[in-house]
Amino acid sequence: MPSAKSRKGRGAGAALRRVQVRSAGGNYPVLIGSGALGQLSVLLKDKLRPSRLHLVSDRNVLRHHGARIRKELRRSGIPWSETVLAPGEGSKNMEQMQRILRSAVRAGCDRSSCMIAFGGGVIGDITGYAAASLLRGVDFVQVPSSLLAMVDASVGGKTGVNIPEGKNLAGAFHQPRAVVMDLDLLSTLPSRQARAGWAEIIKTAAIRDSRLLSLIERERDALSAGSRQLLARVVERCVRIKAAVVEEDERESGLRMILNFGHTLAHGIEAARGYGRLLHGEAVSVGMVFAARLGEKLGITRSGTAERLEKLISSFGLPVHLRDLPCSRILIAMSRDKKRGPAGLRWVFLAKPGEAIIRDDVKPGAWRSELQKFIQGE
Repeated sequence: MPSAKSRKGRGAGAALRRVQVRSAGGNYPVLIGSGALGQLSVLLKDKLRPSRLHLVSDRNVLRHHGARIRKELRRSGIPWSETVLAPGEGSKNMEQMQRILRSAVRAGCDRSSCMIAFGGGVIGDITGYAAASLLRGVDFVQVPSSLLAMVDASVGGKTGVNIPEGKNLAGAFHQPRAVVMDLDLLSTLPSRQARAGWAEIIKTAAIRDSRLLSLIERERDALSAGSRQLLARVVERCVRIKAAVVEEDERESGLRMILNFGHTLAHGIEAARGYGRLLHGEAVSVGMVFAARLGEKLGITRSGTAERLEKLISSFGLPVHLRDLPCSRILIAMSRDKKRGPAGLRWVFLAKPGEAIIRDDVKPGAWRSELQKFIQGE
């Protein structure tokens, strides 16, 4: 049985691509394409039928697209309320999550209510965690507005917030009831945010699909120029890959760990530098280059892979080095990361492009010495 089904939509959504995600936490559709947001009211009214809606978004997203999302909520005929956060990683914390919960309770949300996460990865993560916590669990729908959120954070049910000791150290697995990816929302995405999204796309291709990686290399100019047709194809493929992984390992006890390629170092960098100063995709870019280099050094990764990956990542304007952060601060942050196992840090390496492996037997002395060289630019 396939992990995810993909087909063209019907009726008003005829131009949309559809992927069906299957998981123990519930099956749900992912709609992809220009104009997908127009299907939200139908989805809410005819399929989910919640008693009440609670929208969570940030000021930047609502400034550009608030009229569209509110129109869809009004069209659903379902009463709704909203919580608006400040944009950025700085809002992904317990204090802001409590704001969401208290606002939803004051608005009259009950166990039949549904939250709507309308924004990037920060909004999706914190809204999902709030939905998992409110009344011990209510439904939520992901409406990602950034490329990174579309190809990564909005699918798979991992939700959470940061605490001072590390990134995503508080959270829950809570699958959305649906994901609506309207590519038109990307038109207002700042160029830096758009570039950050390509880090997760490259990661997905690198760990699971060498043909997708070759397509990205071959069509880089068209993709960078914003080809909607080509982008829809790439986004759909990334969603299908993640859906297949989530079906096999929903709670990250095995295969799903490969999605953390580049994240072992990335989360350490983000925590050490301070959340929001470096975008998640930028940190992942640096983390992927280091993991590929370390893998080659250890004889795990095919020679030449790191150079190929670094060339592709840098071609999208993403960073591939980090030289302005003390190694000691990164090490402290990495020691607290949730990806640690009984034997130590879990590393995701590429055996070759399109094939990832998980290792937790890399001795600290080996990767620490290489990290020190990497930071020094060697």
